[in-house]
Amino acid sequence: MSTFFIRRSIEKAFQLDESPAGLSLNLNKLIEANAPYIISAVDDVMYIVNAVIQRSISTSQREVVSQVVSDIGRLLGADFIGMVQRKMRDESYPRAAVQGNLPPEDKIVAFIVLINSLDVSNDYLSRIMTTRLGSPAEQPNGASQNNSLLTSFPFDNDVKLVVSSLNSLKLTFTAKSTELLNEGLQVLFNSVVRLRLRQLMTETFRDADYWRTEEELAEIALQNDEDDNELLDRIPRRFEQGWDALMKPLARLMTAKPYNSLLEVTATHLSKNSLEKRIWSYSGKTNAYGAIRMERDFNGIISTVSKDNYSVRELFNRVTQILMVANMEDEEWEELVEAGDEGGIEWVLSQDERRRARNLVRE
Repeated sequence: MSTFFIRRSIEKAFQLDESPAGLSLNLNKLIEANAPYIISAVDDVMYIVNAVIQRSISTSQREVVSQVVSDIGRLLGADFIGMVQRKMRDESYPRAAVQGNLPPEDKIVAFIVLINSLDVSNDYLSRIMTTRLGSPAEQPNGASQNNSLLTSFPFDNDVKLVVSSLNSLKLTFTAKSTELLNEGLQVLFNSVVRLRLRQLMTETFRDADYWRTEEELAEIALQNDEDDNELLDRIPRRFEQGWDALMKPLARLMTAKPYNSLLEVTATHLSKNSLEKRIWSYSGKTNAYGAIRMERDFNGIISTVSKDNYSVRELFNRVTQILMVANMEDEEWEELVEAGDEGGIEWVLSQDERRRARNLVRE
């Protein structure tokens, strides 16, 4: 009966499902709905799951709990996650009408809502388990001292089996939902972020001139009635404006963990497939002053990307080390060569790559 009840409840929850209204990628439009922005089925299904788990525990029969919790896990994986997956694939997949264009805004928003729903489902189930198992220091049997499980199941073997069943439900569901969530984030990156990022980098570096001398740049600034600092900050400033236009609308709608994961995917792509390739493309085409400006510009870009999550800076270690080597004084470089891999720096570049970086500046 519990199995039938849960399956029917999940079915009914999706029949009555509603998405939050008024969501937009336009930062100028006010959002009246309350965050997190998720489908209503999440609240309904998790409420039923919590009630059924509580009802099974109240029987004080470990076989009942084990069977019911196992059925919940199976139905959540097959019916709940399966339904979210179908909605992502058939109703909300962010596919552009014309290749090279962005997908329709309503599809992007609906897809983000489903990603959020998977993330919040994990949090809800985790809270349900914390309520059942307790959060204080764990006892050898896996339940905390002040936990109601010890009242319902006073024998160690019984409570261990119940705790194991509950933990298994949490781990199994989280693994399946996280797998789908990560697939969704990859789709969001490929369909929305990557295209805009390519356009952003083209615009950012459209007139990069790392071969000019300091005197030439000062003359250009004078001719254009620009301040020297404005000219030097041109590339980081362009990137920051474009980056905010790209990522802020997504950050406003997404829950924290999926957004940080999307940010890491984006930063990894930006570091490896854009910034690093661009550095090597300037090899032999830049002078010493240009290399200094390049390091300043790229560090400005990295600071913009990591301003909301400092740990993302680590994804740019290769970029920062290439530019560090390129701009070293000769004495510093000679000391590093002598020290090899034991010079106190945790290198992510091979020795060949370091030598290549050293030859970035033309003589």
